[in-house]
Parts: sequence; C-alpha cells; structure tokens
Amino acid sequence: MQTDLRGRDYISDMDFSKEEIETVLDVAFKLKRDRALGIPHPLLRDKALALLFFFSSTRTRSSFEVGMAQMGGHAAFI
Repeated sequence: MQTDLRGRDYISDMDFSKEEIETVLDVAFKLKRDRALGIPHPLLRDKALALLFFFSSTRTRSSFEVGMAQMGGHAAFI
C-alpha cells in the first residue's frame, strides 16, 4: 500500500490510520539507521525552518536545530 503523507500535519494519533503511523515509524527507523552508518540525508537541503515557541524550550529548540542541520536544512529561532 502506497502511503502519501505530503501536506499533512501530525497533530494527533487519531488523525492517521495504523498503516500511516507504521509508515512514519519505518521511515524514522531507516533515517536513524542510515545516520548511524554515516549515510548523509540532504532531504531538507535549501530548506529553512522558523522556530517560534510560546514557552521557552531549550531542549525542543536544540532538537529541531540539530535535526535540520543533520538533514541539510537550516533552523532559525525567532
């Protein structure tokens, strides 16, 4: 089964079918495994992410910044 998640936001588990959640987890495991093997992921090359938080969250900010950098993108904290 082909799962297309483009343009969808992950707000709640209830918004997705079991197959769609399994697809998300499969992709996440593959990305993590490839990173451990030294295989680069330029999936977000030339992409920028603006980080805007209602509450100060150093851990969340750092996680997003590192993730974007690892995948070739850039995060900017506003």
